Amino acid sequence: MKILKWVIPSILLIITFWYSIDLIRFSDYDEKKLISEVSGDTLVLSELRIDPEASYKDLEVEITGETIITGLGLKTLFVNSIDDLKQGQKVRVWFSTNADNKYIAEKVVVYNLFNFH
Repeated sequence: MKILKWVIPSILLIITFWYSIDLIRFSDYDEKKLISEVSGDTLVLSELRIDPEASYKDLEVEITGETIITGLGLKTLFVNSIDDLKQGQKVRVWFSTNADNKYIAEKVVVYNLFNFH
């Protein structure tokens, strides 16, 4: 019983600390995207914050064999490949363009701990 007195508050403290660090590290919502669609080796990404008066174009990013796909925190245990990416996940994507002006993902990081979609 004494162990539970320490374990439960410790777990809650760790989760609170993790989300505080996450908030500081990823405070710029303009760089975060939401996966709208996963089709084959292409991710369709949309904006998280949408201004009602502005129009946004979805971003199509190709996944290659060199693309690093991972998660943040506990998600690293569950996200390793494009098959683990799902619609509705919040991601941060680093990409470059190739000779055909297509976006090629270099790294995809899923950063929301719980996915409610």
